[in-house]
Amino acid sequence: MTVTYPFNQLAHLKPGDHLCSLYEQEEEQAALFTSFLRQGLNQGEKGIYIVDAHTAEEVTNHLRVNGLKAEPYLEKGQLRILPAEATYVKDGVFDPDEMINTLRSETINALEEGYTALRVTGEMTWALRGLQGSERLIEYEAKLNEFFPGSKCLALCQYDRRRFKPELLLDVMVTHPIVAFGTEVYTNPYYIQPENMLGTGFHAATLQHWLKTLASQPYQLGDIIVNKREDSISQAGKHAELVRGILKRHGILIRKITVVDEPEKPLAAVFEIICREVLEKNRKKAD
Repeated sequence: MTVTYPFNQLAHLKPGDHLCSLYEQEEEQAALFTSFLRQGLNQGEKGIYIVDAHTAEEVTNHLRVNGLKAEPYLEKGQLRILPAEATYVKDGVFDPDEMINTLRSETINALEEGYTALRVTGEMTWALRGLQGSERLIEYEAKLNEFFPGSKCLALCQYDRRRFKPELLLDVMVTHPIVAFGTEVYTNPYYIQPENMLGTGFHAATLQHWLKTLASQPYQLGDIIVNKREDSISQAGKHAELVRGILKRHGILIRKITVVDEPEKPLAAVFEIICREVLEKNRKKAD
């Protein structure tokens, strides 16, 4: 199967960007990281690929199959392929701050070598090994959103949906401003700013963010009524269920999603009901 990412979907990427790919097929993964690296190399950027699930030889072969001959770039040092053990998990331990310092140092080195920026992509499967510090993965992804803006570095984090639990991938999604899924690249409406992800009011911030996001959508309340004859639920209803899943992931259980058949009201009205329930529950806990 041939997978192609339209150039215009990646051409807008620039230093400071932070995106993730949520892939299910090797072809998807290879097509995206090849396009990502090719764009940077053609623009005079330095590239780093961090391997874990694959070997360096397998990566160079994927690049070749997708039309990028890596050897010339590897020979002159514009492209480096490094193992997770030399980057993410030095001495078998993952430290988010240490890894960000590594990215900062590598960016400085790239600029001193005459490159315009540093472009990094990494296979995130190392986080599944149970190594010390791997439980800080989401902390790391959130902190990257403090590091990248204003820097000359950009990164693509590769997540295999077949191997990572959906609960973790929900948190991965909210820590990436840009998400690649299938053959599309999206500006992520579910992204949450790092100060909210890392603060003590994460649940409240998540609710507020989702309410604002949903209020901006064109869906109406009438769109989320279950059609009993067709036994189906609309796309807007799927948004509601996704919100329920994220809240459950963080220990907040919602009894039901109330649907009022008043199409003139925005969808956010439904989630105001959820918000009131959660805030009341948290208030009782505080008391």
